[in-house]
Amino acid sequence: MATASRGQRFCVIADDLTGAMDTGVGLAQAGLSPVITFTSGMQPASDAVVVTTDSRAESASEAYRRVKAAGELFRDYFIYKKVDSTLRGNVAAELQALLDVTGAAHAVVCPAFPAIQRTVVGGNLLVDGIPVHQTSFARDPVSPVTRSDILELLRAGSGITAVNLSLDDVERGPVYLRRRIQEQDCRVVVVDATEDGHLRCIADAIALSSERLLPCGSGGLGAHIPAAFGYAVSERALPPPPQGSVLLAVGSRSDVSVRQLQRVLDTVNPPLVRVEPREFRSRAGRTARANQLAADIVQLLKNSHVVVLSSSLSDYAPQLRHTMAPVLGTIVSRVLSTTPLAGLFLSGGDVARSVCGEDGIQALRILGDLQPGVIVGEVVGARYQGLRVITKAGGFGNEDAMTQAIQHFEQGA
Repeated sequence: MATASRGQRFCVIADDLTGAMDTGVGLAQAGLSPVITFTSGMQPASDAVVVTTDSRAESASEAYRRVKAAGELFRDYFIYKKVDSTLRGNVAAELQALLDVTGAAHAVVCPAFPAIQRTVVGGNLLVDGIPVHQTSFARDPVSPVTRSDILELLRAGSGITAVNLSLDDVERGPVYLRRRIQEQDCRVVVVDATEDGHLRCIADAIALSSERLLPCGSGGLGAHIPAAFGYAVSERALPPPPQGSVLLAVGSRSDVSVRQLQRVLDTVNPPLVRVEPREFRSRAGRTARANQLAADIVQLLKNSHVVVLSSSLSDYAPQLRHTMAPVLGTIVSRVLSTTPLAGLFLSGGDVARSVCGEDGIQALRILGDLQPGVIVGEVVGARYQGLRVITKAGGFGNEDAMTQAIQHFEQGA
């Protein structure tokens, strides 16, 4: 295990906001102060920086450009490339961008996240033991997954040639694994993992290396990187949330999110403001309708501590799949600008990102998590300072994830 250095700075580069938050929580649990910013070119004064390139739904060439720019800005940091735990997005192009920028001898790829049933066996990604391309993630409306074989995905995406190291290599320990990584002629090494102990071994092997390596994985591997560099990692108590009203904005259409939302509606029974895609087919009326829904929420918050805004239970309109997240973001931003909120829950990376940016939330400090993939942060900066924000990727969390988020907010009630 490497020895921690006071000068060690970490940078996580992710393709969407919830993924960035998910991985940044590991840095918070190591006693670092990870900050994620949403203004271009900003370098916060922090020992840990989290960057979202918002490139999951972009073309491969645009994703390459954005990730390369981020890599150049934080070239001197220890960079962790966060990828989706189900391989959605431009995994190959973004990995190639950071290989080009960093000059790393090898990239070590492992998207496994055993805590939420993502494992890698024989170079294939499995979800609940099923090849990911045979699960509901193959029907993702924005970035459907068509391959489970990670080596084939990298080859098809950017012509990257990779090699697979098996569980046998991992179970021989970090020193052996480090040697196996370094002796490969291919620059990209895909490593199998089915449990947290395997991920810790991979992280230790990376930290032991005398050559620069580029780790590439989900929040699973990312959570073990600080400890591998000698930081004391532990569950840290979350500070109590501020008092006030709470808005839940749920845009993910994943089966997991829909079940979580239904659980909230059945048990907590908060007012629900539904966003119907058919009402936003015409550009001309979108702004007026968004403003009306925001006004409805403001009115409901006068009599209810919690209000839910969602398009997840509405009829799906494929032609509007790129429209609904900005619509939800516009509605939330209107509410934020007209009424004080203490808490904001955002489900779906595209929804969360649409609320954050130059004209909205500009930076978040990551505080910790409620459960894997359900991340708690607070706004830093002049605008909305101290607002407690919880983000959740669509497919993450157990059935009570949203209910648990409400319970967290109620500690400040």
